[in-house]
Amino acid sequence: MTIHWPLLLKVANDKQLMLLDSQEDWLAERDHLKAESLTLIDSQGISYHCQGGVILASGKQIPLSEVVLWVSDYACQNGHFCSAKIGADSLAQLFEMVRYLEES
Repeated sequence: MTIHWPLLLKVANDKQLMLLDSQEDWLAERDHLKAESLTLIDSQGISYHCQGGVILASGKQIPLSEVVLWVSDYACQNGHFCSAKIGADSLAQLFEMVRYLEES
């Protein structure tokens, strides 16, 4: 299994998102997170889950429209634009939006 970094990390039942740029970022963050509640998506759209601190492919396809909703909710939660529609046609665009939201 080859993970195509960065990974978008989503905690179940939470609007928080995190962009992890590398394996090192994952190792630094994983102990602070409830592994069983995580969904991770790599830059190629492959989804993963965490088991025992290890990232494993889930075989589940998460629709782009669902990731758009995640990013919209995350933006609203952080006091940024709140919109019913985010104009993103790719994961790359959504990842860049999350990066912008993290940095601002």
